[in-house]
Amino acid sequence: MSGANGIRTTIRPYPFAVGLFLALAGCMSAGSQQATPAVTVTPAVAVTSAELVGDWGLGSYRQDADRARTEKQAMATCNNPYKISAGQNGGVIMHLADQAQPSELYLKTASDGRVFLGPKGPAGTKPDRQVVSFDKGVLVTKFVDPSAADRYGILIYVRCPAGKGAAAKKV
Repeated sequence: MSGANGIRTTIRPYPFAVGLFLALAGCMSAGSQQATPAVTVTPAVAVTSAELVGDWGLGSYRQDADRARTEKQAMATCNNPYKISAGQNGGVIMHLADQAQPSELYLKTASDGRVFLGPKGPAGTKPDRQVVSFDKGVLVTKFVDPSAADRYGILIYVRCPAGKGAAAKKV
């Protein structure tokens, strides 16, 4: 085939045919796609709102080496426990960082499996705290907000034994 300037050119049909084939294949498969199954994320920490309700000794530490000592100190605060109660909408009543009044917080699982406790909305936002662990009546959390995390450290809640909380003393 000769071009306008008299130079002979050759049209190669292969790239054109491959592109046309791919375009048609895409059109045909668009209507026949099956629904993609929902991805289920397994939470990194197994905990429910019901397991959080109760009286807790509360402590804070900054270095992992201090955790065992802080856990014992938190247990000692059960004579004046931090109370977590059930919320009206399936959450738990707790304090947000720097808030005098408690509010309803919810357990939320991020797409990577990390578990957070915070107000309604996406997991892992600034007012949330990450649930680091929950095992044998010990809950460990850290705030997402770096400023709150710096002020409060890593919070450790130790479930108070029955009969040790302030409610038991009223009897």
